[in-house]
Amino acid sequence: MRAGSKKYAKLLNDMKLKIISGELQEGDFIPSENRIVQQYGLSRPTVRKALAELAQEGLIQTIPGKGSVILRTDHLELKVRLLNLYWILPSYEYPLIQLIVERFNKEHRHIQIRLVPFNSEITPSVYANRRKQDMQEQKPDLISITNRFLLELETEKIDSVLLPLNDLKLDTKAEVYDFLWNPTTRNGQLYAVPVTFSPIMLVYNKSMFDQIGLDFPSSNWTWDDLVQAASNLTSPASASTVQYGFSFSPSFYRWPLFFLQEGGCFVKDGIAFPPMKNGGAGVQFILDLIYKHRVAPLLYKSSDLSEQFFHRGKVGMILSTYYLCDQYKGNPFNWGICKFPTGRLDKSLAISTNIGISKGCENVPEAQYFIQYLLSEPVQAFIKEKSTTIPVVRTVAESSKYPHSSFTGSGYYSFMDTLGDIQLVNDLGLSNHQVTQLTQAMEMVWFKTEAFDQVWKSFTQYADPR
Repeated sequence: MRAGSKKYAKLLNDMKLKIISGELQEGDFIPSENRIVQQYGLSRPTVRKALAELAQEGLIQTIPGKGSVILRTDHLELKVRLLNLYWILPSYEYPLIQLIVERFNKEHRHIQIRLVPFNSEITPSVYANRRKQDMQEQKPDLISITNRFLLELETEKIDSVLLPLNDLKLDTKAEVYDFLWNPTTRNGQLYAVPVTFSPIMLVYNKSMFDQIGLDFPSSNWTWDDLVQAASNLTSPASASTVQYGFSFSPSFYRWPLFFLQEGGCFVKDGIAFPPMKNGGAGVQFILDLIYKHRVAPLLYKSSDLSEQFFHRGKVGMILSTYYLCDQYKGNPFNWGICKFPTGRLDKSLAISTNIGISKGCENVPEAQYFIQYLLSEPVQAFIKEKSTTIPVVRTVAESSKYPHSSFTGSGYYSFMDTLGDIQLVNDLGLSNHQVTQLTQAMEMVWFKTEAFDQVWKSFTQYADPR
C-alpha cells in the first residue's frame, strides 16, 4: 500500500496524537511493527516508512533489536488543540464532567477541552442554526447527547449535526453493555458513544421502614409487595399533611415501566400505538396507587417532584435513577436503592448519556481521542468512584475491584438485577412529537377525566407516521 494512502495517513496521525497527548511518553516503546501491520492493514515496508517519518520529525528513535522509543517532545513546537465540549443543561452529571475535563486537561499538554454548557431547550434544529451563526468563537467540537436530544434527532438528519464514528477505535467497546449502542446508531452508522447509564430504580427511605418494622425492598418484590409496603408507610403527618408511601413521576422517562411490565409496547411492526392487547393494566395500577389505595400523591407535570418529596423525608419510596442519587448524599436519613418490583413481566427501563462529535469539528482525531479517553478503564473507574452514575464498561461497573461512590444508603450493585430484560427509553420507538403528544394526553388520564384505552385508541387512529 502506497505511503500516501488514507491508512498510512491515519497511522501517522494516530501515532503523533498519542505522543503529543501524553498517552505515550518519553522512554515508552511504541507497538511492534507486526502489531501495527495487523492493526492498520499496511505492509511492513509502509509501516517502516511511517516510522522513519516520525523519527525524522524527532518524535521517536528506532533501536535495532528492541523497537522504537519515544523521545522528548517538550522542545518541539506543537500546536495546542482546543476542543469545545457542549454539555446540555440541566444535568446532574455536570459536576462529574467538570472533574473529568479537569483531569484530562492536567494529563494532556497539547489537547485541551473547554466545557461549554447550553440549555436543553436548544433543539437540534435551533442548535444547528446557532452553530452557523453565532458560535464561531466557541464552535462545538463534542456534544453531550441526552435521551431527549436523541428523541429530537429523530426528526432531523442526524448527519447534519453529528459525524459518524464507525472508524473510532475503542479498546473497551466489547465490554460496553450491548443495549446501549442501538439508540445512537442510524442505518448502520454510529453517531454517539455511551458514557454512563442508569436503570429506573426503586429508591427507599430506610429510616421510615425501620420506624414501623418493615423489611427493606428486595429484587424479588412484586407489585403486591409495593402496594402493601406503601400502605403501611402512608399515614397522616399532621392535621393537614400526609406522609405518602410511594410517589411516581408522570415523566415519559418513568411511567412507561409499568406499561412495559404488563406486556405493552408503543410500536409494533413499525406502527406506532398498535391496537392495545396488553399494558393498560400497568397504567391502571398507577391510578389505583393514587385513587384506590391512596398511597401516592397526584403529581402534575414537574418530573422531579418525587425527588423533592423524598429528599425532604415526605415519601417512603420513589421511582428514580442513579443519576439523581447524588442529591441524596446529604439526606439526614439512611436510604437504599433496589430493582423496581416486577409486574406480569420482569422488564426494566433505562436512560443514558452519550457523546458525539459535531459536524463542524475541525479537529476530529483529537475529538475521537477524547471519546476514547472517556471509555478507557481508568476514566470509567473514575466515574464510578466520583459519582453515583453507572459506567458503561461492564468490567468496571460490575467489579468490586473498582470502588463506587460513597452512597449514604446501599445497593449500588442492584443495577445488575435489571439487566436481564432492559431497554432504553429511546428504544421504545416513538418520535419526539409523539412523546410530547402522549405526555399531554396522559394528563387527562392521571386526572381521571379520560380513560387510558380511549386515549390510546385516539393515537392509534391519528398517530403521525415515522
